[in-house]
Amino acid sequence: MVTQTSSFVVADIGGTNARFGLVTGKTDGRFDIVHQERYASSDFADMQSLVACYLESVADYAPKHVCLAVAGPVGGDEVRLTNLSWHFSIKAIRENLGLVQLEVINDFVAYANSIPLLPPQALVQVRDGKPLESAPIAVLGPGTGLGVASLIPSQDGSWSAIACEGGHIALSAATEMQRKVLNALAEDLDFVSAERALSGSGLPNLYRAVAKVRGVTPKKLSSADISEMALDGEPTCYETLSLFCEWLGGMAADIALAQGARGGLYLGGGILPRFLEFFLKSNFVKGFTNKGVMSDYMSEIPVYLAIETHSALTGAAAWLDSHKV
Repeated sequence: MVTQTSSFVVADIGGTNARFGLVTGKTDGRFDIVHQERYASSDFADMQSLVACYLESVADYAPKHVCLAVAGPVGGDEVRLTNLSWHFSIKAIRENLGLVQLEVINDFVAYANSIPLLPPQALVQVRDGKPLESAPIAVLGPGTGLGVASLIPSQDGSWSAIACEGGHIALSAATEMQRKVLNALAEDLDFVSAERALSGSGLPNLYRAVAKVRGVTPKKLSSADISEMALDGEPTCYETLSLFCEWLGGMAADIALAQGARGGLYLGGGILPRFLEFFLKSNFVKGFTNKGVMSDYMSEIPVYLAIETHSALTGAAAWLDSHKV
């Protein structure tokens, strides 16, 4: 069954890419998101010019309602993105572009909102478990940064997405190799947050630290170079990506413990699907379940990876659909 609604725009804007779509209705309960476009965030001077570019491309639909899911904390009218040197006024952009409504939410709030709406084929089960229906769900994923959010269940069966900045917690070590690499990271960084190692922007930091520990001269590599060379078997890159997966598991477990996320852990972000087979064979699950006296607790928590590329657009659509004015 197709449900018609007035068209509105949704976007997922990160430090590297910006994805836009036009919501034209629902089919069998799922949002119809058409005219999807991806832009390089660095091609634009500011948020207003980026949004204006997409609105021009769908001008025939004359959308006046927009929801932007952005990588960074959101509160009040002024918004600053974490991995882009952009800051903007929501009110100013709304007025300058002639919009009726402009909503800005955290990108992982959007990811979290999408979880109840994803079809089974959009998820890969990383590990089985015994989820509690009444417990929170943790949502985490490495993209350019490291996003974290949670879903809290309500008695009526609905969910509320809660934003946080969990990607910026201090990175902790659980193995001897992690301790050595953490010390190497600390020699080059003023503060070693999880995001500084376990994200697209952090992977080169992790690579250089692994090289330092192993006494290898590092090359000047991007995160894409490191993952590609790891898949080709280059030793230092392979060890770096393996450590990335295992350490991400431990960090994800910390988030799940802090949130009491017995409902499950859902992984998002743009990085993990790029090396899905490698990830599934990695020590992510070992890192996730190796939590001392809480290991049995962790063994009950299922883990899924969202591989649908427009999950955040779906979540932004759900958010705006329930907050539309």
